Order: sequence, then C-alpha cells, then structure tokens
Amino acid sequence: MALVLFASTAAAQTAGGRWALGPHACDGELHSRPDTPLIVETVAVRWFNADCAVVSSYRVKDVWYLQGRCTAEGRTATIPIMLDLRGDRLLVGWNREPVTEMRRCG
Repeated sequence: MALVLFASTAAAQTAGGRWALGPHACDGELHSRPDTPLIVETVAVRWFNADCAVVSSYRVKDVWYLQGRCTAEGRTATIPIMLDLRGDRLLVGWNREPVTEMRRCG
C-alpha cells in the first residue's frame, strides 16, 4: 500500500518535483546518477535507472523516511530513502549511501 507523502504540511508539499546536483542535470536522463534529476512524486521516486513505488513512509519534523520498492536493471529491491527539505535544497539519503544535497530544478 502506497502512502500519500506530501499532503500534511506546506513544507512537505514542496518536496515534490525535480531536483538535481546542478542545472546541467535538470533537463533529462544522462549517463550517471549524479547527472540525472531526482523526481519526487506523491507515491513514487525516480532517480537515474531506479523507479521506486513508496510502500511506507513516516515523517519526523520536515524529514520524510521512505521505503521504496525499486526496480533497476531488471532487479527489484526495497530500499530506504530519506528526503530532508531545507528551503531550496533537498538532502537525499539513498539506500544508506552518503547524503546528497540537491537543488530544485526551475
């Protein structure tokens, strides 16, 4: 069961959309994850070659902790995803990798 992520607070609602490490990465799919935008939707998150359906979530202040059922390169796995909105920046924790800071695409 997917949960609606961004319905409860104005700050959380603004996390939806396209985010990238820099303006060069906002326009489309490139050859590596750092050069590809992160797309946050109500019940899904996509980044580079991973399409994730949100299967559970909870919020602590303005930080969303998600469990994404992700398909990438023909494999499916459930991974943790953290989205921490800080004004015009989004800190992203992806599958226990170091946190990545992104900016909203215009």
